[in-house]
This record gives sequence, structure tokens and C-alpha cells, in this order.
Amino acid sequence: MNNISNISNIVESFTVLDDLTALLQLNKQTSRRKPSLALSEVAAISLIRSEYSIRTWKGTYKLLRTRFKSEFRLPNYKSFVLLMNNNAKLILVLLNILLQVNRKKAGIIKLIDSTPLPVCKNIRIPRHKTCKKIATRSKTTMGWFYGLKLHLVSDLKGNILYIRFTTGNVGDRVVLDRLLERINNSIIVADAGYCSKPLEEKAGRNNNILITCLRKNMKKMATFLDICLLNLRPGIETLFSILKGRLGLVTSLPRSINGYIAHYIYVIFGYMIKKAYVIS
Repeated sequence: MNNISNISNIVESFTVLDDLTALLQLNKQTSRRKPSLALSEVAAISLIRSEYSIRTWKGTYKLLRTRFKSEFRLPNYKSFVLLMNNNAKLILVLLNILLQVNRKKAGIIKLIDSTPLPVCKNIRIPRHKTCKKIATRSKTTMGWFYGLKLHLVSDLKGNILYIRFTTGNVGDRVVLDRLLERINNSIIVADAGYCSKPLEEKAGRNNNILITCLRKNMKKMATFLDICLLNLRPGIETLFSILKGRLGLVTSLPRSINGYIAHYIYVIFGYMIKKAYVIS
């Protein structure tokens, strides 16, 4: 378990988040009862969870009750989980702001890829009911899975630029087709799953260049520049490795669809806020 190397970074991040939520008026009360935690405190908790690489709310709650007991006025555990899940939509607003900031400072080269988000093991698919309305079966190079897919566009520094969640059976080219309407003046590097002549032509209309790996049955020769650009692809695979391996993006613990979506949002938000205010 990783420790926070500098608590001042957490304080600095909390201050920024507190000012931002006040500016956006995201702390408006929807009921007469004052919530136990302000939105900026909820965001700070997600950062602490990310720093300590905790994968469950139970572990997070236990840490807050011991090491951060004086910093947060916590409700009981059940109310805490409900509060965190309900605030995920507001955290998504902050997440979108971070995405916009990242897009403004991003370079020309962008990486795109997707990764499966199974909601349960394959053997438990017949018994799984929580995500039955949104999860689907699909197959990747690693085999079959049941759940959702996360599509990401990042820069070479690991900053996330675009995020899309889809059901598991949505093709990568479908998502790229939609994203090309928003991306311009860029070199987009992708794997062979994105190889498509219509997509290359659509990319060109917004001054984009789509560089993809070649399939085995293709006779086209890759140039030296193409090979150099394609060698940059492991950058986004490393990003997925951090999100899934270190931060626990893949889970089967939530007991509702909102719980799953909230978990994904907090993991990505924790990564991005740490990248913006701790690492930089």
C-alpha cells in the first residue's frame, strides 16, 4: 500500500477543489439536511483513495476513521457509501473540466485504445443481475468477457483527453467515428482494430492523420515514420495498467449500476487529479 509522500499536496488539491466547487456552485443543497461531507471533501477522499491504492469503500472508510479522523466528519458506513455514489455525477463535472484542460495543453500526437471492464467472472454470468441492463458479452484478444468497455484518448504524457464508456459489444471504430467529430489537427495512433479507410478519410477532413497497425492480410507497407509512431502505443497500455492494476478500476463489488459507474468515475478522477496536482 502506497503512502502519501507529501500531505501538503493533498491540502493543495483540496484547496483547489474547494475553490472550484464554490465557483461552479456545485455544493448547493438539494435537501434541508446539511450533508456530512462537502463535494470538495468527497473529491479529496477520492484522491486519498487513489494515493493509497484502496479498491473498496470499506477500506477507504476504515482509513478515514483512523488516519484522517480529525479531517472528515464521517457518517455511518452505509450513509458514506450512499453519499459517495450520489456525488459521482457532480464529480463528473469536475472530471470534464480536467479533460478540457488536458485537451488544451495536449500535443499533436494522440493515442486511442479501449479496454474491457468485466463486471463479474465468466462463470458467474448466468447469476449476475446487478448490471444486467447495461452489460453485454464480447470478445477481445484475451478472450470473452461480460461487462462494459472503456475507450480512452490520451497524450504521450499519460494525460487523459477523452473518455467514453460503452457496452461490451460496441466496436472500437464506432467510438472513433464519433470522436473524430471533436478531434482536429492531430496524429491519432491506434491498433489494427481501428483500421478503416472511411475513418482515415473522415480523419483527414478535420486535418487529422490516422495511423493504425497493419493486419496480417494487408499488403500495405508501413513507413519508418509510421513504425516510430506505432511504437508509442504502449503509453496508453501503461495508462490502462495503472487504472486497472494499481487503482482497481475493474471490480465486481458494487451492488447497483450507480455503484459501478461511481467506482469508475472516482478511479479515473483520482488518477487525473493526482496527475494534475501531485505529479506535475
